[in-house]
Amino acid sequence: MGRKRILTKEEILKETGALLRKEGIHGVHFKKLSTELQVSRSTLYEYFKNKEDLILSYMRNMMEEMTKQIEAIPEEEAPNKKLYSLLYIFLDHAETHHIDQMIRELQNSDQTLALFYRTKIHEDLMGTYNQMLDWIDDAKKSGIWKDKIESEMVADLIFHSILFPTRHKYGVKEMTDQLFRMIEYGVKNE
Repeated sequence: MGRKRILTKEEILKETGALLRKEGIHGVHFKKLSTELQVSRSTLYEYFKNKEDLILSYMRNMMEEMTKQIEAIPEEEAPNKKLYSLLYIFLDHAETHHIDQMIRELQNSDQTLALFYRTKIHEDLMGTYNQMLDWIDDAKKSGIWKDKIESEMVADLIFHSILFPTRHKYGVKEMTDQLFRMIEYGVKNE
């Protein structure tokens, strides 16, 4: 009898994310996941009670990681540098825009838990959006950016950049650089 492979929850969540990106929520199955991770299905059940529990854990983990990165942006940085960092984080976590749809699909199995995560994620995203508005206003007040541009328009551009289909073509860093150059040169004082 062979030795049981030692597996971490992080490894499972990472592979879950890869499967979600590749095949969508309906492509994630314990059988497929166990094959990719080279473990038995019963090993996965030691960590998660079912597919819904696994996907909700993945989403919660992804949002917590994104929130930690946003909170780690140094307070002393110039507001436009903070916004660049935020744009990079958004593009690096672009699959967050699929979360709402995944939660709706999971509501069939555990409506209470799915609603809880949907509400929590919405609250986290709105908190981030409001932080972004503050940084945009700070950039305008400090004279880095023109004050005649609507803060919400800039915030919406950054916030919804995860929906741009070209992000796959360019990669996170190049997409961030190009988008931010467009924002800065469109709003920066000469």
